Amino acid sequence: MTASRKPGWPPHCRAALARALRLASRQFPRAGEDEATRVHEVRKTLKGAAALARLFTDFVGAPAEATLDTINAARRKVGRARDLDILPGVIATLDLPAETRDALVAVIAEQREAERRAHHDLDVGGLAAELRALADSVEAWDVEAAGATPLIAALRRTYRSARRRGEAALPSGGARELHALRVRVVDLVYQLSVFELAWPAMMRATMRELQRLRTALGDHNDLMVLAEFAAARPELTPERKVAVAVLIAKRRRPLARRAAQLYARLFAERPAAFERRLAAYIENPRRKPPAHKSPRAPRPAAKTADAPPAGHGGGTAHIP
Repeated sequence: MTASRKPGWPPHCRAALARALRLASRQFPRAGEDEATRVHEVRKTLKGAAALARLFTDFVGAPAEATLDTINAARRKVGRARDLDILPGVIATLDLPAETRDALVAVIAEQREAERRAHHDLDVGGLAAELRALADSVEAWDVEAAGATPLIAALRRTYRSARRRGEAALPSGGARELHALRVRVVDLVYQLSVFELAWPAMMRATMRELQRLRTALGDHNDLMVLAEFAAARPELTPERKVAVAVLIAKRRRPLARRAAQLYARLFAERPAAFERRLAAYIENPRRKPPAHKSPRAPRPAAKTADAPPAGHGGGTAHIP
């Protein structure tokens, strides 16, 4: 019998989460593809999937918590230190003396190669199969009767967490606090994206400004990471370390001002007011979410022969 299709925000969000998991399962590098780019795509997709899973933790409960744990475990498996990927680009934006620049780039290259060797035997075929099975289990969640209320409450929690982190981070400028703020801003962007249909123009405008805040915080954090990396390098003399720190501090100041201005605009509302406003959009949408299939039992686990996407025979690939 054909599965029935029902409209509503919970099935719509459930379908978005399942799609993200299936997309991630297809993004692992295959033979001949650029591994760094593909792994970056996997990490980005899993980050979005984690944000969407958080929408369900309060009313789906243990299955959603387990899904989030599995997603985060997958992120750790493919998530070699992002710092080594971004540091060369950060260095290129600074007017460093050639000798200092070349010394830092050489050390980064050595550490990246060590990471490449450490991830040589990652079983991407098995990990892709695990994500496909997880998508099947998500599609079996019975969420139709929930309505939009618990999803709106989850948006409020994300907004409130970001607002609190911003209140703590922006006055102090602490690297950890600013990173924690950025994490919640990223979650909020992904979560709002599944409600874009409610009011496309308004949602897109909000997400665009959140992305600008995310970028400012990310650039600021990347400079902090470079400052710590350079300070720990025995290859640099104390004088060169000081010169790097001075350049970085000069670049960070305008980024901190920009982040503070964006934060002030985006998080001026109290969480309850934000929740009421989002509820008005979502419960009175410009466009209703499409109908999606009602829950079905998860498919049997995929056979081993169906798993490898990596083109390495045994289902493994270099993860740079």
